[in-house]
Order: sequence, then C-alpha cells, then structure tokens
Amino acid sequence: MTPKIELQELIDHSGGWDWKNAHVAQAYITSGGLDTKQSIAINDIVESGTVLVAAGPADLDKAIENSGSSGLTDGYRIVPIGLIEGVQISTNKPLSRIFEIGSVLSYIIPGRAIGGISLSRVFFDGPSILKAIYMGEVKADFADEQHKYAKFMSNTYDSQGKDAFQEFAHIGSGQLALNLASTFFNQPVGLAFFFKDQQSDTVGQIYFEGCNVSSHNLGISANMNVLTESISMEFIRCRPIVTSTTWNYKKGKNVADLNIVSPLNRIT
Repeated sequence: MTPKIELQELIDHSGGWDWKNAHVAQAYITSGGLDTKQSIAINDIVESGTVLVAAGPADLDKAIENSGSSGLTDGYRIVPIGLIEGVQISTNKPLSRIFEIGSVLSYIIPGRAIGGISLSRVFFDGPSILKAIYMGEVKADFADEQHKYAKFMSNTYDSQGKDAFQEFAHIGSGQLALNLASTFFNQPVGLAFFFKDQQSDTVGQIYFEGCNVSSHNLGISANMNVLTESISMEFIRCRPIVTSTTWNYKKGKNVADLNIVSPLNRIT
C-alpha cells in the first residue's frame, strides 16, 4: 500500500530556488524523495512525431477487448490515423459572475464544459478523413447502388434478436466521403491520443468519447501541390486510458486520474 502524503510537503518549494545554478524543476526535490528527477532532459520533450491519433468506438467500454473469464483486457480496438498534419483540442467552460448588494466582491459559478477537436489531413488515394475516423466504430459495412449499410460497435441495432445492418444514404464515392448530410455521420465516434517522449516513455493517453462531426472542409487551390481536408468535432467527455497490466484495472472500469500532486501512481 502506498503511504499517504501530506499536501503540506508539496506547497512551498521556493526555498530550493537556485536561479543561478539550477533549473526550476530541481527545486521540487524534497527530503522525502517525492521526485528524484534532477531536471528536464531533451529526451523528455514531447514532439509531434511521438503523438499517435487513433479512431475507436464512441464508447470507450466498447473499445476494450476482453480476454474472457479472467476479467483482464487484451487491449483497445482502435485504428491509428495516418497523414494527420494538424490537431487542435480545446475545452471551454462558461463562467457566470454573480454580484450582491452590500459587497464589492463577487461569486463565480462554473458552467458545464464543452470540448472540441479539429483534425487536418493530407488528401490521398485512401480512406478520406471522414471515413478514417469511423474505422474503429464501424463493425461491418457494405453498400449497393442505392444505400449504404453499416453495423456499429457502440450502437447495436437489434433486429430479431441479432445485430442488423442499418440503412443510410450514401456518404460519398469510392474512398472519398463528402455527404455530411447522411445520417451515417450522426453516429458518434471515439478518438484516442497517445503521448510519448523521445525515449518512448509514456507521458499519458486520453480517449475522447462521443465525437460528432460539425463541419468538413476540403481545400483546393491552383498553386497547391498537396490537397488537405479538415474536420471539426465536439465530444461528450474525455477519459484516461489505463494500460497498466495489473489487477487494479479491469475492463477499463477503473479510470480514476493518476495522482497529480506527486509522481506516485496512487494514493490509498
């Protein structure tokens, strides 16, 4: 069992501030040994080449492959998305400021957080970006001359006691998907982000559930050697992905955040 830590030990480290001879991170080394890392090395920096973006089901629990009676997981059913040139992740929380008569101070009431993700990608002879983000959500699909048919991982359509294909208007032509008006795109998807440093040490991983596409853009210009397309999405929530091989984590149910006030994994 990990010993509990008094937060008082973590509050004031300014006494170790030696701006002439040490980096700021070195001031956080305490006698209790909470942090034994001497400084931030160049290999600790996260750059775009050490970030992986993958598509998955809209529900993280549906992405987990269960090994059977043991209750442990074999991994996550996600598909990496290649040729992504840009990613933006944003979360906004509206705040309401309330004043009262008789005081110059105010109260701030936090609202509900709203998150969005935008992806830009090279346009090439392969699944376009609107198709690529569904590679983890679509369980099976086919199309005829009139309609597209698909089974989803997160939205099982029950017909006569078994999974059935749902019918949609066509989403595009060949590898290109452009018809955002098709109800096929009303089905949300999931996106996974994996962050590592330059020594392949895991920095963290996060999963965005319930991502719905709000806009799609395909840019074409006479002087462009490479065409690009982009999408904007809003998500319902983000959940940490636990990849530890331990009995403490089963089926992804234990998704509590790691301790953020010290490098220790858990406080119990």
